[in-house]
Amino acid sequence: MTHIEIDLSRCDRDGLCISECPVFLFSRGEDKYPVVAQEAADRCINCGHCIAVCPPGAITLAGKTAADLIPLDPALDVSPEAAEQLLRSRRSVRKFRRKPVDRETIRRCIDTARYAPSGMNVQPVHWIVVEDPDLMVLLVDLTAKSLRRLPYFLPFVKAWEQGTDLILRSAPQLVVAHAPKKGLDCTTDCVIALTHFEMAAHAHGLGTCWAGLFTHAAARSKAISAALCLPESHKVFGALMLGRPKYGYQRLPDRKRPPVRFT
Repeated sequence: MTHIEIDLSRCDRDGLCISECPVFLFSRGEDKYPVVAQEAADRCINCGHCIAVCPPGAITLAGKTAADLIPLDPALDVSPEAAEQLLRSRRSVRKFRRKPVDRETIRRCIDTARYAPSGMNVQPVHWIVVEDPDLMVLLVDLTAKSLRRLPYFLPFVKAWEQGTDLILRSAPQLVVAHAPKKGLDCTTDCVIALTHFEMAAHAHGLGTCWAGLFTHAAARSKAISAALCLPESHKVFGALMLGRPKYGYQRLPDRKRPPVRFT
């Protein structure tokens, strides 16, 4: 099977695939039908832009036709005002209810996050959802041990030693993003994916908080990698505490205006 196939009986020769392909795999033939580069299978990054943009669905990409893809539903389009409120109303939740989030909802959030952009569409992000209470406690303890040698983090370490969790805030679950250590730009890819997850979780009424202390320790701690059964070639690039918020918010807190310069 050819990597990219065009059904000429359906193609309307609008040239959208030619214009949209980011790696220039299409050109216009003498009859104005698009022609696919011979080395397409090697150069294609499988972004799917060609098959997604084609109105008549004339393109098959890696065996997938337009009928295999999810169509966009205009009824679900979000107004700018609704999108702004969703983004602005996200809070860093540090007080959680004890009941964990059900796995199906978490899977839906991860399924949304898989559409996050990644460098060259490599999609390197792997997910671990920690929900075992004993493992959550162990991860806090290992994080505290890793941070003990750094003076800045001593207040968090001492709080844990005194029975207060300021590291994972007693969240019922932890969502961890990991990827190959030698990836193109896995830090950015994981952070973007986690941000997508965070906003999807917020839309479901869930609470998240970036687990910066844990992430800082996990990047250096072999014990944390072992506790998570992380592949040796992988590294933790980010994590979110997850749970149901204990409290709700009625209004948006103020934020300072960012400096902006157009040139």
